[in-house]
Amino acid sequence: MSSHEGETHSGHGPGAAGPPREAIEALPELNELCLEVLADQARAGCAHAAVPKIAQLWLALDAPGRRRAASHPFLLFDAGFSDPQLWLKLSSAQVSDAPPAAYETVFTVSQAVVATELVFVYAWSLARRHAVQARLALGMHPLCAEWIGAHSVLRAHQLGRRLWMWLRPRWLNSPEFWEELLQGAAEGGVAHQRARIQGMRLLAAETAAALRQSGHEEPD
Repeated sequence: MSSHEGETHSGHGPGAAGPPREAIEALPELNELCLEVLADQARAGCAHAAVPKIAQLWLALDAPGRRRAASHPFLLFDAGFSDPQLWLKLSSAQVSDAPPAAYETVFTVSQAVVATELVFVYAWSLARRHAVQARLALGMHPLCAEWIGAHSVLRAHQLGRRLWMWLRPRWLNSPEFWEELLQGAAEGGVAHQRARIQGMRLLAAETAAALRQSGHEEPD
């Protein structure tokens, strides 16, 4: 066992009572970056029909609205963190190996590579010492947190560069939620809070379903 393994996987390492301030502050920045990548993808053309609509709603927001849209306490994008089987396939793989197939590729623009690298480094930082926060903010399965947290930040960065095609908006097949979320950000107030709560509920439900499917007991 590595020197940090116990604190990583149990979530009881130094500072485990709550996520560090930098972890909280990084989420809006990552959300905004990923939404800008989505807008770039819409301009470049894409195969998924939901992307242009989401991008249109995002680009219509003013600066305060964009800050509200990015301020949710969870990442609005995913990179397979809820599926431990994807990550277990990487256990014996080398960096130069072809990555295992995951989902339909949503992004093709080069900016997606940088965004995914940053998402993976952020995921590593949470998985290493704040596994509970990784579940809440990223929908990360405990086995995924265990695997990512056992590696180095350099490895996490390399994986982000390798697996950029895994990055995708959450709820891509639920455009009505994205409409509620971004229109709520435009209005602010109660509408924004309603979308925020709904997003947290959806992510919690999906995470719980993934835990049940894998036969993993949900953490207390």
